[in-house]
Amino acid sequence: MKVTPAHGLRYTPAVKKLTLLTAVAVMAHACAATDTSQPRPGQQSPGKPGRVVLASLDGLAATRHRENLRQGVYTDPEGLSAFEANGYVVDSAIPVNPALTSVSHASMATGAFPAVTGIVANRFHLPGTPIVQGVSGFDAPLGAEPLWQTFRRQGRRVGVLTFPACDATSPSRTADFGMLYVNTPSARAAIVTLAASQFVATTVPAGWASYSPPRVATIPVKLAGAAGPTIATFTLTALDASDDRVANFDTLVVDNDANLANGILARVRAGEWFPLRVRAPHPDGGTRTVGSWCLLQTLSPDLSLVKLYRGAFFSTEAYPRLFRERLDESAGFWPGPGDDRALERALSGQDGLQLADFMEQTRRFSEFFNACARTAFASETFDLLMLYQPVVDEVEHVLLVTDLRQKAYSEAFAATARGAVTQAFQIADRAVGELARSLDLSRDALVVVSDHGMAPVWETVHLNQLLQHAGLAAAEEGERGWRVKANSKIVAFGSSGCAHLYVNLKGREPSGVVEPAEREAVVRAAAVALANAQVDGQDLVEAMSRREDLAPLGMDNPNAGDLVVFMRPGIMATSEIGPPGAPFHTPADIAGQHGFLNTHPEVAAVWLARGAGVPARHVKSASLTEVASFVAHIAGVQPPAQARPWRP
Repeated sequence: MKVTPAHGLRYTPAVKKLTLLTAVAVMAHACAATDTSQPRPGQQSPGKPGRVVLASLDGLAATRHRENLRQGVYTDPEGLSAFEANGYVVDSAIPVNPALTSVSHASMATGAFPAVTGIVANRFHLPGTPIVQGVSGFDAPLGAEPLWQTFRRQGRRVGVLTFPACDATSPSRTADFGMLYVNTPSARAAIVTLAASQFVATTVPAGWASYSPPRVATIPVKLAGAAGPTIATFTLTALDASDDRVANFDTLVVDNDANLANGILARVRAGEWFPLRVRAPHPDGGTRTVGSWCLLQTLSPDLSLVKLYRGAFFSTEAYPRLFRERLDESAGFWPGPGDDRALERALSGQDGLQLADFMEQTRRFSEFFNACARTAFASETFDLLMLYQPVVDEVEHVLLVTDLRQKAYSEAFAATARGAVTQAFQIADRAVGELARSLDLSRDALVVVSDHGMAPVWETVHLNQLLQHAGLAAAEEGERGWRVKANSKIVAFGSSGCAHLYVNLKGREPSGVVEPAEREAVVRAAAVALANAQVDGQDLVEAMSRREDLAPLGMDNPNAGDLVVFMRPGIMATSEIGPPGAPFHTPADIAGQHGFLNTHPEVAAVWLARGAGVPARHVKSASLTEVASFVAHIAGVQPPAQARPWRP
């Protein structure tokens, strides 16, 4: 096969390169705790706690956390800095390999490595299913017992609010009460523009003040639902509410509840947020609120241009029905995360959301999670409550701009982006402070962890495209674009900083084309292609290992690929493929990623605890697989059977 320089591949003798295949076999994954200090005298909190709260803050990196502590970034007196004086503090909590959200949370919940949990990436292939079919690490079955099962089996009551893998899809993935993470909106976000011709003159409603005749327009929204789509219509009334002797419209009154005859009115001016809501039936027999947070971006005095950012419509999903309705009443509808696509559009000069608006969405999302936690504290009895917030992770994916090689990098934007990331950590700090104030830490315990840190990325490698260049994979064009053909010899499933490659083996895969005797040759050919892949003279792969050599990484599970690849920090992997001859790498469209080897300091996580039953101790490093046993220990229950023990 002739490979052109444009493809970036160098087919040279690969003996030296292939040492990567065995180098991983002796690589330590830093799973043992390292304790270089002694317990602080008199700092052991007496007794077992009445309640234990385990809160996971996705993406909160240990390195940035320690830097924030040194620089005094945290301002909440009960927040992230409060653990230093009288808490259990792990300077560097080591994620499992690969350092990904679903993988780390599965291991924190069970105390087991991916070799046991079977969650080996955010996206991977289950042998025996079609070779081009992947499964989400958030949805795949757990191969070990998680904390919510452990506590319930021992007669304890558990609540789980959006902690990954507890999604109520089966008894083993269900707590006594819980809230689910909502990814799919009833209606996607949109920019809505209205012209003066769409506003109709009306009379002034009783009790309203308008110094010019008010005008009315409507916004219809098509909402998806279990019973099919419905149309909700919202009314906007433009008022001249300022007695400035100038005929201009400066205020919108929004009838923002489509089900109420008189509505719930919001008075907004340009630059202000407001909600839209509609009541809808819920499959559990009750009703739910479907809502959207909207921003009035432009209100021309003559109504020639009225522009709204209409956020996505979501509803809160929780169980049982009574708890869900309590959340609806006290915390409101699921607001959704910051709209990174709208931010990216605005940064490129199109209609979207400014950075301050994106951060307002982020703050609102965090406050929603805390409002739900407070509802659980006040209305539910529990021995363990497991919480999750993704806000730091989401901001860093978009705004971790620190390297000259990143597409979005400029000195000015890097400074702005760093300020936004700092703000995200401060939002997390306030969230922890609010949790602490909502508990009685003389009787309760608060454990705060994260799943991984984050590294900046600047290049994306499309692994199936690279395999196509090497003659190991093939592509075909489908209705939704190019895809890997089912007769490919090997197929890659990329997950940020790592990837699993599966040989299309006869007898194992439904469409198997590779004879078992040829498996090793296919793996070796893929390894050669990856080992020789470069961009600007730099290797893309840091390490790779055959499935047979994964034990030292804690990943030797049948769900793992025949070849597991770890990219160098700065490089992320996808499963994408295109037409033959298309480049196998492009500049990264995302700023921050994880999933790299856990030996990199930037992917280290946090582990903090304080309150009743928590020892005051400073630990240099510990594996996140010990979190489950730690939580069980302070709660006074037996840990999951396969959990890695915590050493007090």
